[in-house]
Amino acid sequence: MHTTIYVISDLHLGGAPAADGSRGFQIFPAKTQGMLAAFIDRLPTPSVDHDCRLVIAGDIVDFLAEPPFEAFSADPAVARQKLQSIFAHTAPVWDALRRFVKDRGGALTLMLGNHDIELSLPGPRQCLLDRLGPGRIDFIYDNEACAYGRVLIEHGNRFDAWNAVPHGALRRVRSQLSRRLPVAPAFPALPGSRLVVDVMNPLKADYPFIDLLKPEDAGALPIAAALGAVGVRDVWQFFGQFRRQWAVDYDEATGEPADQTLISAGSDIDQRMFDLAEDLAAGGAAGQVSALGDALKGAANAVQEHVRAARRAALYKALRGQLSVHRNAFAIDKEQGTYLVPARRSAAAGFEVIVYGHTHLAKRVGLGDGDTPLPVYLNTGTWADLMRVPDEVWEPDEAIGRDALERFVDDLERSKLDRWRRAVPTYARIDLDGDAVLAADVHFAADDAPISTEGLMRHLSAESSHA
Repeated sequence: MHTTIYVISDLHLGGAPAADGSRGFQIFPAKTQGMLAAFIDRLPTPSVDHDCRLVIAGDIVDFLAEPPFEAFSADPAVARQKLQSIFAHTAPVWDALRRFVKDRGGALTLMLGNHDIELSLPGPRQCLLDRLGPGRIDFIYDNEACAYGRVLIEHGNRFDAWNAVPHGALRRVRSQLSRRLPVAPAFPALPGSRLVVDVMNPLKADYPFIDLLKPEDAGALPIAAALGAVGVRDVWQFFGQFRRQWAVDYDEATGEPADQTLISAGSDIDQRMFDLAEDLAAGGAAGQVSALGDALKGAANAVQEHVRAARRAALYKALRGQLSVHRNAFAIDKEQGTYLVPARRSAAAGFEVIVYGHTHLAKRVGLGDGDTPLPVYLNTGTWADLMRVPDEVWEPDEAIGRDALERFVDDLERSKLDRWRRAVPTYARIDLDGDAVLAADVHFAADDAPISTEGLMRHLSAESSHA
């Protein structure tokens, strides 16, 4: 039988819009919800000789964007309440998914990410299935990958030191909740989740762009420090403690690490990013930023000019410190070793298509010799909003870089985010004949064209009409 698998991820459904009608805590606003509903509705209807499966590979919803803000909602009543709130704010997506599985007979596979781990808890999980079903629905949530013949799909956070889920501890929580027992000891919240809740969320009310400029790892620390965040050192120390205790897979029988090679152990880059954050938060002009606490907030006439200059100098230093990260972020044929190393290992195990999400950056990287199309690594990108700092910020000529940053920050201060904020939804499509892979690629959802670096740059440019 011919099977077409569509893979999307990182929807981050959740968060309420602001009272003034702006996006607020939403990074998946109403316009994009309509785009996703239309995408789901146009998926092929299964027939006798052609099946269609949609895989949503993690971070389906975003519990971290729902009040009360906490790194993990262990109380099942609170988790269900947050999920119901998400349903209410994003109804078009859930209605389309229900039509796909209930009315059209499509197959749906749901996978766990790192922003939606509460979906694995008994109460929220049943709430989710009730909203979608009945139909052909699989929910993979216990650290399993999703495999169809020679295709391997997973969220990808397992390889990220800041966001790897300690599934043994999560199984204990589920076991306790299924018996209506108290959760003890508390679930060890992920460092990346702590970063969002403790550092980013307090900034996001004033700077709704903050979580669109960075990954949820050490790269976020300098930018957060430049914007006056508190708690950076606490989050860094928590990260170290978490790494020592949880962030490897353990053999449940022996308690020994089962495979340390597939879980990132942190890096020198993490340390350099923290050192830069400390420098920004504690010294010179950055000290003024931290003491003021309001970072970029405020009209031009409400902030003394020397403070504005100090905070912009700090932000410029923070961004310039991440040049190597940003240089390849939107190049679709370049991926970090954090994800390529395990992808190559999966290819060596016989998989021809390895699909991750998590990074929000669409990728297509060949894993074979020469120009052979298979094996291939694909990253599905995201349906959440993206924001790209202007290239000129990293120009060798600092005068050009600082001028570009000034213009960029001017727009951010005046809430002119639409010039820089874009929805560029992408999806992976894999065609199979039995277990044989016929085709595999990542496409732009707007026109179904295969992704390219040039196309992505065009969609993200300030002149794009896709705002």
